[in-house]
Amino acid sequence: MKAFRLALALLTVFPVAPREAGEEEFKRSVAFFPLVGYALGLFLALAALLPLPAGLLAALQVALLLGLTGFLHLDGLLDAADALLGARSREARLRILEDPHLGAFAFGVGGVYLLLLWQALARVQDPLFLLLFPGFARFAFLPFLERYPLLHPGMAGAVRGGAWPWALLLALPFPLLYPLPALLGLLVPWGVARLAVARLGGLNGDILGAMIALGEMALLLTQALTLSAPLGLP
Repeated sequence: MKAFRLALALLTVFPVAPREAGEEEFKRSVAFFPLVGYALGLFLALAALLPLPAGLLAALQVALLLGLTGFLHLDGLLDAADALLGARSREARLRILEDPHLGAFAFGVGGVYLLLLWQALARVQDPLFLLLFPGFARFAFLPFLERYPLLHPGMAGAVRGGAWPWALLLALPFPLLYPLPALLGLLVPWGVARLAVARLGGLNGDILGAMIALGEMALLLTQALTLSAPLGLP
């Protein structure tokens, strides 16, 4: 239970962190990352039952997804966009990654991300998909966290080497039910990780946040595009 509470505290705004958590608790918490995603997905699935216009409902779900995570993954995406995009030296990219201010790439990528996330959610209102996709997104980055080097230990280092194969068992329902979105939901975080290694030399917490945020968007967009009706808002 302590490991699950720690996972919930790491990935959401819920104040349930245990008072003391050692290295082993951080490693074990990784196994529960998909379960935390399912908790987030439950809010999205319940919201889908509200009798609201598609655009307004999707906006509410975007607010839930971002708010319940404390905008953590969005913050990582914005910081990663400034650091990874554009023509700069590796040293300049690393300085930008540590800078709390936002640049043009952050605003551009953030705006496009929010628009695509909102549009995709307006199209995808299958409660089962909404329940499961945040859980898979919180598994999909874990193999690449193990595969690629870190820029510095930090929180990424605290959970690296954790029980991610157990997380796979919890995340398994999604790829069994939605194989094509699951494939894209793995390829996008892999691409982000490869770009970060090529341009920065490794991963950190911001890059992991970007991997989760873009992985979620890839899952939703792929599902939206596979549906027979047009993607546009009603």
